[in-house]
Amino acid sequence: MKMLIPLAIFLFLLPAFVPSAYLYFIGLALIFAVLVASWDLMVGYTGQVNLGHTTFVGLGAYIAAIMQVPSRIGANFDVHPLLAAFLAGIFSALVGLGVGLLTLRLRGYYFSLVTAILPLVFMQKVFIWRSVFGGEEGFSIPTEKLLVATALEKYYLAAVFAVVSIALMLLVTRSKIGLRFRAVRDSEELAEALGIDAAKYKILAFVLSSFFAGIAGAIFVNYRMTVAPDLYDVPLMLLIILSAVIGGLGTLWGPFFVGILVYLAKNWWLTAFRFGIVNEEIILYTILIAAAILMPRGIYNEIRERLKRSES
Repeated sequence: MKMLIPLAIFLFLLPAFVPSAYLYFIGLALIFAVLVASWDLMVGYTGQVNLGHTTFVGLGAYIAAIMQVPSRIGANFDVHPLLAAFLAGIFSALVGLGVGLLTLRLRGYYFSLVTAILPLVFMQKVFIWRSVFGGEEGFSIPTEKLLVATALEKYYLAAVFAVVSIALMLLVTRSKIGLRFRAVRDSEELAEALGIDAAKYKILAFVLSSFFAGIAGAIFVNYRMTVAPDLYDVPLMLLIILSAVIGGLGTLWGPFFVGILVYLAKNWWLTAFRFGIVNEEIILYTILIAAAILMPRGIYNEIRERLKRSES
């Protein structure tokens, strides 16, 4: 928690030194970083590999968007965007609970295979019910229905969301619940022998992870003013996994900070240069794979280990 206050101060002061055009990308990077940290909350702390995290991002995004534009379903009600985001998180958590109850008793690769299919299943609904979800192009949210309007307001929305989310996740992981998560991760059989209900805590981790992903999806919608199937996409899931693994699983801070760097590299830094016939994504993934090979325990763990060595 020591890093939380300096992070909050830094993010609060950043707009004084960075042009608003760049703030837009930094805000998106902060939302993406929460997605990476929320994936780590389950995978890094319970050891259950969820390959369908984008399912809950997309669900949260579409649920919030429909509540903010109820005419898509032929309704006429008024929901505040903040409430819509919270309800989107709750809905994603409930779906996560249902999926967890059905699948988290599976062991090994079976759970991962089931979750890998989920985004494809939910994405098909977007194409089938085009009149509601907008098909491949999605649909836009009118400016008057958005939570924030200007680039600066969007940035601060993302910054507050990131700080609050990482604070809540840190509270969970440093509580007795977090200890039980780690016990399940280290040895499920030993944890059960000690009286810990492994299935219960795996489901709890899945629900919490889904909740933060759902709210992040809703924040994405208010940030970029549109909702589209790309929030379910496999490339987004791959980027989340790589960011978390390279950052250091089971640390939260590592995935969070590396998530920011990876998003900015993909959508800003690498696109600022022309690489001829070589795609920017190929360069990014090559760098990420090399980092994973050179630092298999993650950047955060590597830095912490070197600091300990230098102090001793």
